[in-house]
Amino acid sequence: MASFKLIVLLSVLALASAYSQMPGTTMTTVTTTTTTVTADEDSQGLLNSFDRSIIRKTWDQAKRDGDVAPQVLFRFIKAHPEYQQKFSKFAGVPQSELLTNGNFLAQAYTILAGLNVVIQSLSSQELLAAQLNLLGGAHQPRGVTPAMFEEFGVIIEQVLEEELGGSFNAEARQAWKNGIAAMVAGVSKTLKNPEDLADPQTKLSRHQIRDVQRSWESMKSGRNALISAIFIKLFKETPRVQKHFAKFANVPVDSLRGNADYNQQVALVADRLDTIISAMDDKLQLLGNINYMKYTHAKRSIPRSTWEDFARLLGEVLTSKGVSASDMESWKGVTAVFVNGIAPKN
Repeated sequence: MASFKLIVLLSVLALASAYSQMPGTTMTTVTTTTTTVTADEDSQGLLNSFDRSIIRKTWDQAKRDGDVAPQVLFRFIKAHPEYQQKFSKFAGVPQSELLTNGNFLAQAYTILAGLNVVIQSLSSQELLAAQLNLLGGAHQPRGVTPAMFEEFGVIIEQVLEEELGGSFNAEARQAWKNGIAAMVAGVSKTLKNPEDLADPQTKLSRHQIRDVQRSWESMKSGRNALISAIFIKLFKETPRVQKHFAKFANVPVDSLRGNADYNQQVALVADRLDTIISAMDDKLQLLGNINYMKYTHAKRSIPRSTWEDFARLLGEVLTSKGVSASDMESWKGVTAVFVNGIAPKN
């Protein structure tokens, strides 16, 4: 896995401080020890020039200590050890050895250098918006959530308070909080929310489960007809699949709907699908149902391709029933998990 690129995480805190700066804004010199500062009258957004100036000033003071960057990164990993795995070059290094590890220190000072450049070039709202979109887009595939950015911001506040002592007063702390809030608001537009993150065991997100259960609820009263339609299409497409059902293997496809054994099988499959979908938000039941399906069908030697065809036809029928395109994306993810669990590749 590529480096977590925490440089971008840290740099965006500074970018966030420019969130409200519009072209033509007049900057005001401030110190952190007085409140006799006039903010821009036309300032918009989460920050005014006072906050932006405090962020610049406090960071300029803190960075003089060469230990600040390693401390920020170290505190972040110590507080959230699970995040160390995001850094491939020192993922397996014991925490007690991080501050003397070359790869760790290289990452820490890269953060420092990147942040210096960004803070010295705070200028336009347009640049900020573009950078936040790029940041969120880059971290979205890695499962990064807005909460992780908030957690990182807390660490920065702690380190700055220790480094600056009395200079990091209430005004400075509030300015950094505002900057962090601006950053989180910006990146949240493209980051995954927790409900969009797939469970490592079931491979499904809460978002997918919610979509599938909601759309299924609206049509499950007619589930027998739905499953029958799928079977008919499946048998017509691939006649040999019908041979897996000994009790009606030789019944003409067009006569199946009047066959008692066929209707009994349809009801069994429809009820099983209803059971699986209803229990999807219970991890143990979901995994148990999938394993049960895998075990009971293994002896029938049903190929994976048949399950894939069934999933595809299910999608076609659901679409014809008016299931929305966004919900169908969730259905595709869910049926893929079912197929992989019941009939794994290899």
